[in-house]
Amino acid sequence: MNKNTDAILRNVKETVAASGALSCGDTVIVGVSGGPDSVALLRAFFVLRHELGLSLHVAHFNHNWRKSAAMDERFVRRLAGQWGLPCACGRMPGRFAPAATAREERGRAQRLQFFQRLAKKINARAIMLGHTRDDLVETVLMHILRGSGLQGMRGMLPHRRIQGVYLIRPLLGVRKKDLLAYLKRNGIRYRQDPTNRHDHFLRNRIRLELLPLLEKRYNPGIRGALANMADTAGLDYDYLEEQAKKIFGRMAKRAASSSKKNSNAVRFNRAAFTRQAEAVKRMLIRLALERLQGNMNRLTLAHMRAIEDALSPTAVDSLVHLPGHLRVRVDKTGLEITRSGNSSDSSE
Repeated sequence: MNKNTDAILRNVKETVAASGALSCGDTVIVGVSGGPDSVALLRAFFVLRHELGLSLHVAHFNHNWRKSAAMDERFVRRLAGQWGLPCACGRMPGRFAPAATAREERGRAQRLQFFQRLAKKINARAIMLGHTRDDLVETVLMHILRGSGLQGMRGMLPHRRIQGVYLIRPLLGVRKKDLLAYLKRNGIRYRQDPTNRHDHFLRNRIRLELLPLLEKRYNPGIRGALANMADTAGLDYDYLEEQAKKIFGRMAKRAASSSKKNSNAVRFNRAAFTRQAEAVKRMLIRLALERLQGNMNRLTLAHMRAIEDALSPTAVDSLVHLPGHLRVRVDKTGLEITRSGNSSDSSE
């Protein structure tokens, strides 16, 4: 077996083992777009399926953004059939909608929701996604450009759990060029997404323009440096989150909100909350939001600072509105975060 092939399969096995999510006999969903990354992921799991003791189920989500999308779906169905694997396909409503950045984000959310529904239907333990080290590096740099903090500098996580299902990225330590060589060596065909060359996407501009410039003019090893930074940031964030969870467990009170329009709330004692370090305060707010709505979508630094202003010694009975029908009320004795009962904003 080729050395690069060994490295790819080893990465898959190590990431799966590190997640602690799977046992022999489990069913896993492999998300396949038809592109080289996801096809290589499917191939690796097909090779390892008996060794890992896993049943595979292919899933494809047709975003319906371009005319070739139907051909991508047929390609994935045919590939799954050739390898004797079950395949389920979902589709975004509408035809050939322009793939603007906001629409792309909604598309990713709908794809994840489709995968989660399928996982529940077939009792799958995990969803495998084909992101590579190149994707990780691009994500970290994109987050830096947007002014992200420690959380964003982690980039993509190799594994996490959402609504009882694990999301695992077994190729996050593998370079794309190694995957392409792996596919070529095994004579495996794949589809090319023409939108990967469109320069109106920030990620594409980072991949096609900024990263090559940084490599040429500033640091030939920039990709490795960013990947290492993501690893370090992830360790730091995990430690901070772990400590904050312990404090959260002691301080946070879950109760029905005093407002009839809100179904639930998380409340902190104001004096105890303000005694915490600034980094811990922000993490406690994040944990409360996750408890109430399952994610922290669209929460910005401006929102966090507005909450901090409401906690200043001179502020009394302040109210801060957050995205997703969330609001923070600060009074003399406490800080209460509530979520409207009619909110359905739970996208990832």
